[in-house]
Amino acid sequence: MPLRAIPPRTALLAFERAASQLSFRRAARDLALSPSAISHQIRGLEAQFGVKLFVRGARSVRLTADGERYLAKVSLALATLQDAGREMLRHRRDGGSELWISALPFFTSTVLIPALPDFKRRHPALTLRIEATHQYADFNASRVDVAIRYGREHSTGLKFEPLVEVRGLPVCAPALIKGGLRKPEDLSRQILIHLTTQPRAWPAWLNGAGIPQLVPRGHLWLDSVPAMLEAAEQGLGVTLAMAPLIKARPGFGKKLVAPLAFEAAHSETIYLVSRTEQARDRRIGAVRRWIADAVGRARQ
Repeated sequence: MPLRAIPPRTALLAFERAASQLSFRRAARDLALSPSAISHQIRGLEAQFGVKLFVRGARSVRLTADGERYLAKVSLALATLQDAGREMLRHRRDGGSELWISALPFFTSTVLIPALPDFKRRHPALTLRIEATHQYADFNASRVDVAIRYGREHSTGLKFEPLVEVRGLPVCAPALIKGGLRKPEDLSRQILIHLTTQPRAWPAWLNGAGIPQLVPRGHLWLDSVPAMLEAAEQGLGVTLAMAPLIKARPGFGKKLVAPLAFEAAHSETIYLVSRTEQARDRRIGAVRRWIADAVGRARQ
């Protein structure tokens, strides 16, 4: 069967999200992409078919007649694919001995990995497959059974269970304290280490500390929390860690310290996410109890 008329899945998802919400920005948030990436995918569709799918305004977009017709059929096709995928995943889960977890990299390294021996003692017949990622798990199109993630975005068919509240905590090598880092204002003489997927983390922390206009000596951007913490331990700057979970990191209090007495008021909740249809799945229940116990140990 010729497939030239079937665009890539990424383009179809970008179009469906943007068309349903009439917003490239919200589509980008839903798919963990940038608005420019959404726009690029849609322009590719328009070039492929030789039509305009959107009328772009200064602050808004709307569908053309061609876009309306295409949205109706794309939505139906994606819904059909989702149903087929759920059926396949349900069939696999019914008799499977594997369970897939999608978790934040820091949570994986600090909470899950140290607790793995305990899991194997409890459930020797169950194999875990853990993906450490900042991307939101796609429960419709992937093999994920359980996800660990920030925030409670509205998602039909998913169950959100709060695990722990975390706050941004500045951390650095002890040498920076000896160099005079003792109060929030002293950050003006430091390099701030950022996570590329959370560009608002430091501005939000500085705003909460009452110094939103503070200009640091420089910035360092890294793509993972473990890399940020390693850079901070090497004395390259100050980064934000997740308190209280950071206390479970080996070497905290020695190689990595919290130099400031100020505690951020704003907190985020880390949730355990699973499908509502799996509420009585014994494997999910076993993993839920294991993760809750692991979080309790990490907070001590």
